[in-house]
Amino acid sequence: MTETKPEPGIDDLRAKISETTREVIRLVGRRNSLAREVGRLKAMGSIPIEDDAVEDSLLRDVTEECDRAGVERSAGLKMLALLLAESKKAQGVQARQSGPSPMSVFAKAIELQRGGARLIRLDVGEPDFKPPPAVIEACSEALFGFKTHYTEAKGIPELLSALRGYLRRKSGFTADEDEVAVTPSGRFAVYASLSALVSEGDSAIVPEPNWPAYREALQHLGVKPIIVRSRLENGWSLSPSEVEGAIRPNTKAIILSYPNNPTGKVLSPEAFREVVQIADDRGLTVVSDEIYNEYSSKPCPSVLRTVPRKFVMTSSFSKTWAMTGFRIGYVVSSKDIVARVTSMISLMFSSVPEFIQYGAIRALDSDAEVKTNVTEMKERIEAVSKELDRIESLEYFKPDGAMYFFPRLRKRGLTGRKFVERLLQKGVTVTPGAAFGAYEDFFRISLGQPKETIIEGVRRMGDLLA
Repeated sequence: MTETKPEPGIDDLRAKISETTREVIRLVGRRNSLAREVGRLKAMGSIPIEDDAVEDSLLRDVTEECDRAGVERSAGLKMLALLLAESKKAQGVQARQSGPSPMSVFAKAIELQRGGARLIRLDVGEPDFKPPPAVIEACSEALFGFKTHYTEAKGIPELLSALRGYLRRKSGFTADEDEVAVTPSGRFAVYASLSALVSEGDSAIVPEPNWPAYREALQHLGVKPIIVRSRLENGWSLSPSEVEGAIRPNTKAIILSYPNNPTGKVLSPEAFREVVQIADDRGLTVVSDEIYNEYSSKPCPSVLRTVPRKFVMTSSFSKTWAMTGFRIGYVVSSKDIVARVTSMISLMFSSVPEFIQYGAIRALDSDAEVKTNVTEMKERIEAVSKELDRIESLEYFKPDGAMYFFPRLRKRGLTGRKFVERLLQKGVTVTPGAAFGAYEDFFRISLGQPKETIIEGVRRMGDLLA
């Protein structure tokens, strides 16, 4: 009679798990040793440290091995992301340091002003317009009516209904009740949407130059930003073929933002449709930040008109209605994504302050003020264009919209950072181009001041470059 071996007890299984874990750590150490040797050989041969083709091959290997081993692909990609990060450290690669952000320039300017400096502020991305009077009145009425309590995390029903009506009126898009959420700022709308879409080990495509918060949010989430650069020579057009060529096995999303900050570019409807088609064909989600959509001198494409299969639209009350300090934005997407965003709002903020939401309702009907602001911004663009045309050592693309210029310096040896420092000595603040990507020879001018003030600032630029 054959004896049956006893089943291993839980302590035996735990011991095996412990040994397996130690073996994994030893393998990581061995892998790092190999990476250091690879780094040494690369240094001897002046070979670039990062190689996308090699990473893509690893991505494919890992996903195939996950399938064979019965491991969730998402778990495998997270482990690969950690291993790649460890390899780069072993090879002496420093994490990419972001350029000076618009907010860092803002903080420095505030410090100087508090010390008594008189500055022409052309750095801050904030219009100098006042919120519509109806908004102030509604917020005041709400405060005196004690509308000062927690609300539903996704927003009060009255505001959600008003937003859905606004979307129908402006874009012809009909959103269901569960496809819209109010967020504590447009910035948080972007971060929460990305957090709901992508995970550590994934990648997402980011056209640049662009607002640095997209890249920073992805990096914070452990997601690799895949940069697709546009160029002044091509009028800052985004190449759909370059977008398609940048897609990797772990790419989950593409981030679009038009009119663009800092270039003011509006993507052509044809290019927009091509990018949306690529996203549909490859199963990507299009994240479209449409915060400057109203500030456009030509029809601006929107995911609410050219609707991808999977999309998130984010926006804010900050620019359109000059409500930057109110910190209120919104998200439009599928019920699943909106539910995840709402969960983050509940976890981190509870809700947007109740009285601000009542002000936002009135903003959505303040079309006259929006029209006035848009007209004024167009006039500023025309006036600044005339002034920049007089400065021979600058070249620029005339913005289609938004509230920025992104000129390139044509003076040998003068980078955007050096120019910003020297211009500060003349009492004018702008933002270095390096804040928006690998654009060291550029700088951003914000049109958030009265026209006469902006013109004076641009003339001081001309004096500096003469």
